[in-house]
Amino acid sequence: MGGPSAEELLKRAEKKASSTGGWFTSKQSKLEEAVELFKEAANKLRAENRMEDAGRVLVKTAELEIETNERDFAANTYFEASKCYRMVRPDQAVIALGRCSDLLVERGRFRQAADRQKNMAELYREDPSRLDQGLEAYERAAHWYIQEGATATASACQREAAQLAIQLQQYPRAIELWEAVATSSLNSNLTKYSVKEYYLNAGLSYLAIPDHGAATRAMAFYAQQDPSFPSTTEAQFLHGVLEACEHSDLDAFDARVRDFDRLKPITGWRATLLHSVRNTVADGPDLS
Repeated sequence: MGGPSAEELLKRAEKKASSTGGWFTSKQSKLEEAVELFKEAANKLRAENRMEDAGRVLVKTAELEIETNERDFAANTYFEASKCYRMVRPDQAVIALGRCSDLLVERGRFRQAADRQKNMAELYREDPSRLDQGLEAYERAAHWYIQEGATATASACQREAAQLAIQLQQYPRAIELWEAVATSSLNSNLTKYSVKEYYLNAGLSYLAIPDHGAATRAMAFYAQQDPSFPSTTEAQFLHGVLEACEHSDLDAFDARVRDFDRLKPITGWRATLLHSVRNTVADGPDLS
């Protein structure tokens, strides 16, 4: 690439940033010039696929933009830094996204802040030790999307959060999330078809606690909310699993699961959830 190298640009930027100004230039203008040079250097580094170095330069640039009171620009620069870090230093990407989100909230830009929380959650869920932080980020994003009227995007975040809650065995939290998604979905003909899935997930979460009485009451409530639910495959499966749980009948439980799996393959987090329910059956009846 032509022109000065990234290192040359960085040296010039550092010199500008450390300057106190002069007779005809203010400290502010020197910092603004430094910002432009740092951004140019970062672009050179990105072009050379030196992504960690580019991320580090962009974080420093954002800090200078905050110093010059260009907080909207700083939010965007932190986001650019996160994109550089994402593949090489996801831990640093999360930090940059958090700073970006904080600035956006400060500026009242909650829709964009929700986007950044969602980006953070996606990174957290890639690290098994940080699933709880991913759950919180998805929930925070969902709350802000709801405030901004983005209900479909909020529901998507709540679904992701519910799946993480199941992985973390936080079943009451999963129930709350699945039922919130179901309630939201009932209001649209485009999403109403999926409500049976959400009720099934919530019902199985009750059984994983285990709380058979609450599961029974929940099924009655689901039928009130959506009269078509009791006739669905999902409801019939849930009812059969509940009966097997109440009687501590592992053979009946396994048979119900096999039958449902033939119709709708059970994989991933739902398989994990059903395994947890099966353990409660093996442990004996719910005496609560």
